[in-house]
Amino acid sequence: MPGLSGVELNRDQASQGGKTFGEGVGQAATAPLDDLNLRRQEVPEVLIAARRTPYATAGLQRCSAVVAQIDALDEALGPDVDQPSPATGTGDQAANAALDMVRDTATDFIPLRSWVRRLSGAAAHDREVQAAIRAGLVRRGFLKGIAHQRRCTRTAG
Repeated sequence: MPGLSGVELNRDQASQGGKTFGEGVGQAATAPLDDLNLRRQEVPEVLIAARRTPYATAGLQRCSAVVAQIDALDEALGPDVDQPSPATGTGDQAANAALDMVRDTATDFIPLRSWVRRLSGAAAHDREVQAAIRAGLVRRGFLKGIAHQRRCTRTAG
């Protein structure tokens, strides 16, 4: 029947949105654990290394080594601005909005939240995570510059 393909598409998007919500609801509901510094976001080793030496060139003699480091940073940071980002359907968008509401509601129960985050060390940890992410972004840009200068490709060895 004509017009039913749109119904299938909406059903698929709703199903994906339900899956996204189901995967994230536990994390959103327990967000106060982050504020109390009882749960910490782990920083990938590749970002810790980038923070220590963002412009290091040791071990980058071969294109394959440069590309491998770029790939490791892509895995930790997600797609770069020159890469396609994964498409999100309306189901995912609705699920993410609902998860934001759950997270906001859960964290609103903490009185003087900013002070709790400061005193628990959660705010300092968040600053460390953000610094590691920034260093990873800088490192990835540096490595992409090296790869471009050497005319490295994903298949180059």
